[in-house]
Amino acid sequence: MKTLVTGGAGFIGSNLTEHLCTEGHEVIVLDDFSSSGRKTLEAKSARVVNGSVGDAALLLKLLSGVDVVFHLAATGIIKLSLENPPAYFENNLMNGIALLDAMRKKGVRKIVYSSSSGVYGEPERVPIKEDDRKEPVSPYGASKFAFEHALTSYYHAFGIESVSLRYFNVYGPGDKQQPVTRAIPQWIQAALKKEVVPVYWNLEQTKDYIFIDDVVRANLLAAERGKGTAVYNVGSGKGYVMRELFSTLEKVLGRTLPKKNMGERKGDPSVLVADISRMQKELGWKPTVGIETGIRKTVEYYQRELGLPL
Repeated sequence: MKTLVTGGAGFIGSNLTEHLCTEGHEVIVLDDFSSSGRKTLEAKSARVVNGSVGDAALLLKLLSGVDVVFHLAATGIIKLSLENPPAYFENNLMNGIALLDAMRKKGVRKIVYSSSSGVYGEPERVPIKEDDRKEPVSPYGASKFAFEHALTSYYHAFGIESVSLRYFNVYGPGDKQQPVTRAIPQWIQAALKKEVVPVYWNLEQTKDYIFIDDVVRANLLAAERGKGTAVYNVGSGKGYVMRELFSTLEKVLGRTLPKKNMGERKGDPSVLVADISRMQKELGWKPTVGIETGIRKTVEYYQRELGLPL
């Protein structure tokens, strides 16, 4: 299988690229390296191209002979989307449409899209089903949802099949986000550096955390089995109160961590938990990595990256 992975140098994209290369697929990575480093892909057999998803001429060259596109490229920090909304709609919607139109011209008929639980906003109920109300509370969430509509239109007009994967909170090895805003890597890095750990909402939010290996499998199954304009939640199906998650990290590290409450974060819902029954039923996917095991593997990764003991 020949694939194009946009955002393939990022956290999820680099893990997906590694798996595709290991399985012997031909992989082209397109990334502008604005939030990731080329070194994450040095040991992989992928062809790596430095460029923008909005570059129509480049896309037409890269899409020749491609069987499926994994579209992960996005501007993804909620806080920054509140500061510069137009940039998020430009990158996450308009650049995505440029990709879709290049696919139309080159006859590429399938795309797996990395969407977000941010499309839901503050939910009416939990766990959240795919057909529940969508009222994004940030420009980031709105831009991701807008592109889902673009996918639907390109399917009905041009026959391009899509699978939208609405990720909840993905964590695990390979997350080199800058600036660091995601809770688990932020906590772990602060803890290993013996710094005070910043926390939000006084650890009272309830979130759904899913390990990176399970997310990679979701992408592969979506490419293999997804049809039409399918949409799936990708989470563990379990709600973790953040103070419980913090206690799990302390257990893994074997010590109590000093912390400082930073208050609430605008655009960040208080409760997000996925109903994953649709993906389990239709694609045969289910999460396999428990939260303590996942946190332990993530701690070990950052120990190696930072060269620091527990």
